[in-house]
Amino acid sequence: MNKQRLLYMVFSLAILLSVSACGSSLILENVDYSQPIESVLVPDSEQIVHDQRYAVKFSISPILVEENLTEIDEIRMIRNSAGFYFVTASGFNNVYVFTPGESTLELVEKVFITENGLSQPAFNQRETYIELIDRNTGESFNLNY
Repeated sequence: MNKQRLLYMVFSLAILLSVSACGSSLILENVDYSQPIESVLVPDSEQIVHDQRYAVKFSISPILVEENLTEIDEIRMIRNSAGFYFVTASGFNNVYVFTPGESTLELVEKVFITENGLSQPAFNQRETYIELIDRNTGESFNLNY
């Protein structure tokens, strides 16, 4: 009887260890999500932009409502190393910072830049921040998130 009990305990322990080993997850660390250059995207008639290079597609209509605009010619978007998307356009007063979710882009922060609206914005990826330049005025802003 003792041998059976010992054999049962060893067998149970072996099953428990193998099941717990199957449940462990694989984690890849130090992932860099950054896009090396900004994307310049033209909205379609339904205000949808699609960046085929980085496989993202979304409606800019809610952003246009926030900016009190009805349409724009193009938006500028870049992604930092932490995976946050930065979005702005000519005429915008703000830069919108989004985090990706499950089939969503969720607003994390709306960064006020200028009351007069940006004229010719452009993003640059820097090592520790995103640089926003208004090419018309020469102003530069460092955006962190």
